[in-house]
Amino acid sequence: MKILGLGGRMSGCTFHRVTLPLAYMNGIKGMVTDIPTYEILEQGWDIIFYNRLSALDEDWVEVKKQMNVKIVMDMDDDWVLPPNHMNYESYLEKKPIIENNLREAHLITCTNEKLAEKIYSFNQNVLVIPNALPYGHHQFTDAKKEDERIRIFWAGGCTHQYDLEILKYPLQRLKPFSDKIKMVLGGYTDSDPYSKYIWDKMFNSFTCNGQLPWTKLGGLEPINYMGLYEYADIMLVPLENSEWHSCKSNLKLLEAAAKKVPVIVSNVEPYSRDKDAPVFWVNSQKDWYIHLKDLILNPNKRLDYGEKIHEWAKSKYNLININEGRKAAFDNLIKA
Repeated sequence: MKILGLGGRMSGCTFHRVTLPLAYMNGIKGMVTDIPTYEILEQGWDIIFYNRLSALDEDWVEVKKQMNVKIVMDMDDDWVLPPNHMNYESYLEKKPIIENNLREAHLITCTNEKLAEKIYSFNQNVLVIPNALPYGHHQFTDAKKEDERIRIFWAGGCTHQYDLEILKYPLQRLKPFSDKIKMVLGGYTDSDPYSKYIWDKMFNSFTCNGQLPWTKLGGLEPINYMGLYEYADIMLVPLENSEWHSCKSNLKLLEAAAKKVPVIVSNVEPYSRDKDAPVFWVNSQKDWYIHLKDLILNPNKRLDYGEKIHEWAKSKYNLININEGRKAAFDNLIKA
């Protein structure tokens, strides 16, 4: 089976939903590129596999006709953005392209049932394949950096501005622990004025306007981004409770699990669908401080819950196992 993945090396969605699955799929010939030249396209692929958008979106009818190839499209979250999303205007332009891609694909993979329900009206051939990681391999080991302080960690992109605002007031209660803790904000960038403006607002929410001890970590390429998690002792996962957010995946729990980092997380979808996850659930704003204080004062509890979430994720969301279902679906698609 020969699979051509389409997507850029700086795309986290491509990395998790195309590149990693192909890298850990036995018995195939695969490659990933964002520039499908004629030389590449003429190599006789069985499947073209991509997340959401690709360089071939203009005419899938012709691609399928000329190449005699199956098209597998992946969706990692809801493509219809809420009006308060920073990318709302640009995605209004991309929305018709994405929806045409949904209609043209032979198979669509997505991360959860709720997202699958949104896709059904465009295409009935949908398969739910959750996000998963190859635990113990490459960057997904439990390697950590040591620090004399307890590092309270968050990492992500600047689209999470409103999620971090959830922490703005609860984290002010940590000031009595300033001699013990360090706030670590991962993914920071000031590459352009707008990004810097958003990131500085997120920084202020996360550090009480810089009054708590802090460290900023710049964003890393997907191929080594887990290096950020090496500076984490407790991970915070705040998330707005909304219909759009509910279609996301639980990836942040899986990433924390790779580094055996205990997690305090908003008890909203998608995370609340993992009711068995050994995490600290936040049901009201006071819970952020209650759980943080508990973990700051109890180092053995941090270690215990780091091990628990690691074993949970390794058993339930191991890419090696989950990839077997993806490969079987690809095999069946080709045979059909």
